[in-house]
Amino acid sequence: MGKLKSYIPIVISILLSVVIVIIIGSFNDTNSNKNPKEIYKVYIDGELIGAINSKKALEDYINKEQIHLKEEYDVDNVYIPNGIDIQKDITYDGDILSEREIYKLIKSKKSFTIKGYVATISKEGEKDINIYVLDKEVFDKSVQNVLNAFVSEEEVSNYKNDTQPEIKTTGSTIENIYLKQDVTIKQSYISTDELIFTNETDLTKYLLFGTLDSGEEYTVKLGDTIETVAFNNKLSTKEFLIVNPEFTSANNILSVGQKVSIALIKPQLEVVVEKNVVEDLDKPFETIEKDDDTLDKGTEEVEVEGVNGLQRVSEKIQYVNGQPQNAYVTNAVTLKEPVNKVVKKGTKETYYGGGGFTPGSGVPSITSGNWGWTTISPYVITSYFEWRWGRLHEGIDISGCGFGSPIFAANDGVVLSTVSYCANYGSYNDSCGDYFGNHIWIQHPDNVYAVYAHLVNAVLVSPGQTVTKGQVIGYMGDSGSSTGTHLHFGTFYGGTKYGNPSGGTPFNPFSLY
Repeated sequence: MGKLKSYIPIVISILLSVVIVIIIGSFNDTNSNKNPKEIYKVYIDGELIGAINSKKALEDYINKEQIHLKEEYDVDNVYIPNGIDIQKDITYDGDILSEREIYKLIKSKKSFTIKGYVATISKEGEKDINIYVLDKEVFDKSVQNVLNAFVSEEEVSNYKNDTQPEIKTTGSTIENIYLKQDVTIKQSYISTDELIFTNETDLTKYLLFGTLDSGEEYTVKLGDTIETVAFNNKLSTKEFLIVNPEFTSANNILSVGQKVSIALIKPQLEVVVEKNVVEDLDKPFETIEKDDDTLDKGTEEVEVEGVNGLQRVSEKIQYVNGQPQNAYVTNAVTLKEPVNKVVKKGTKETYYGGGGFTPGSGVPSITSGNWGWTTISPYVITSYFEWRWGRLHEGIDISGCGFGSPIFAANDGVVLSTVSYCANYGSYNDSCGDYFGNHIWIQHPDNVYAVYAHLVNAVLVSPGQTVTKGQVIGYMGDSGSSTGTHLHFGTFYGGTKYGNPSGGTPFNPFSLY
């Protein structure tokens, strides 16, 4: 018993040592959990979804899992989606998710990205168009294909290499080629839920049509021509040739049963070509009227028949996607003088009026026949009565005569309505907000109603007034929705486009001549 008592202090000492060791060990374990560690917090559109140990490990996991995207786009790497933000953080505790868990959360909310290029097409006042493409060269070639749809490769090559043939008599040369919009292209990570172009065939189609849909086809019937098929399906002949490149001219023959495309083009780019054009045009004869007391009032007799002369006209013409927009006559040289027509009849007064500016002068280009021409000569037709980009252009646009040149009544008639308070320069958002700008509606013989549009704000007639063929009724301008100085001359059977009476049927003004 005495010996046992002698061991008690030793046992107590050992137990105390064990307790101390346990306490110290426990203390050390607690401190080890409080050591700071590096983690990566993952956010989707600003919302925290979890934390991971390694950003690179997540990127590698995504790239390994997205095999189908790599095969679909033929790329080596797939990347984290746009809208994912991964931020490094230092923490003492916190739950850590595996790369697989975070991957599943991201996949359920976002589309992954691949590296490519974003081409942005910008035009003032319009929404930007973004084109996504894997290879910059694909975009460049597609833009060139669009250019070649409106200008031949030979013309473009001669322009670039400064090898255009010199104009010795008549012909044309290109002075400038450019895109009307601003186009920028930069490398970016593109979300795979975007339309991403991988080849120039698809991208060229999209840039021309605004879609990848095949579009409608038409089966040629007996008697069809390119011109009739185009017009009946809301295409111009130029547009028909663009969507059917196997045809080289509107005069090509169609075969019964042949299938042709009647897809409507909707170009995403505006290709501008500025040309210097020299052509030989008729120089119209004038009609000279003489009083003759031996004739009954209201009758007339031709003393000398008129014969047109010939003039060589130089013009500056701007084409947008193959359609002439603005035209300016820079020079006209007479090659053969016309023989004026002499008519015995009562004197006919021509009214030139004022308008707050110095008006132009001249005589109508055509005065013989029932219908007279509406402008002086020389002139350029910049738009015909035809379909353009799915919309019928209900008239003809006559340009080249110059701002302020006189506009003539095409025939006798009664003025139905006028607008004369629009700004002189063209904009759909101008002070009148009218597509036609300053314009005149006249009821002519044979149930023909005509509109004379885009005039300057110096209209010389008023509603209810009677006008005569060849009378000056206004001056050429570019008010309203206008692409430049010109006259829009539209004709309708049975009524006006709107107003009173409305419901008229548009027809080609050239049929009057």
